[in-house]
Amino acid sequence: MFGRSESDIKRVKGRIIGMDGKTRRIIEELTDTSITVYGHTVGIIGKIENAQIAREAIQMLIQGSQHATVYKFLHRKRRELKKSMLELWEKPE
Repeated sequence: MFGRSESDIKRVKGRIIGMDGKTRRIIEELTDTSITVYGHTVGIIGKIENAQIAREAIQMLIQGSQHATVYKFLHRKRRELKKSMLELWEKPE
């Protein structure tokens, strides 16, 4: 995590976790990953593509992006992943 003081780290952890864990839960649901925040560490478990998207979303939060911006980013990436998965199953003509 980034931060020079304990209060900076607390603030960043609060941004990642959100009120009652809402932000963390939304990131987990939209990326199909498991996220844990412990001490100065954020752990992400999931498929590599999904974990990379979750990591980017968390980095956006750390850098100060608004939560709504991060949620829009996650929704867009989820649509892109679904579309690419559907394209894999389409029959060539």
